[in-house]
Amino acid sequence: MDITKIKQEQVVFLRNQNIFTITQRGVTTTTQEATISAATEITIAKTTVKNIRSITVGAVAKVVGTDYTADYDDSTGCVITFLAAQTGASIVTYDYGTDKIYPDFPRDDLTINSYPRIAIDILNAPIDAFGIGGDTFISDVTYTIVVYAKKSGDLDTYIQAIKDAYVSNAKNFYYLSFVKPILIGPTINSTDKQDEIMQKNIDILGMFNVETA
Repeated sequence: MDITKIKQEQVVFLRNQNIFTITQRGVTTTTQEATISAATEITIAKTTVKNIRSITVGAVAKVVGTDYTADYDDSTGCVITFLAAQTGASIVTYDYGTDKIYPDFPRDDLTINSYPRIAIDILNAPIDAFGIGGDTFISDVTYTIVVYAKKSGDLDTYIQAIKDAYVSNAKNFYYLSFVKPILIGPTINSTDKQDEIMQKNIDILGMFNVETA
């Protein structure tokens, strides 16, 4: 259970669900194609890559976590590392740009044009022993997704889309075994936004995460 990787997986997931349009997010979707031979890495030479939408090698889809990992913060760009060497025609579809979905909360000095916006953070992650052996643990991870927008109706639309996305993909994550929406909060005025921005949250529970020391 790696908190950083969990948060990155959830941010990339929401970016790929088109909760906001690419225009709202300030990103562009494009592809990088190449022919690779026994390659263990591919680099996208852009420092503003926000999310990998899909990767295929030899017309076979690759799955994040199972087949590859992505380092979005490498100084050379976005570095994709394969868990096994790959050969064939590779196609990487990705978004790059500025974005409005982040693993942290918006600063107080952001302008109104910085919204709508989505923030994600961990609320709690209690860990318990999984059996008597002493080297295996089980945990549940609760995280909140806070949506900020100018209109309450837009908030409801975004929250509904997020809930539906998690219901449809409850077992499709790598760093969390099973997820489920557990709470939708009220619409409130966002503090320090001069009553021009409202916010609403949906909390997600990631269950049955087992790890061995």
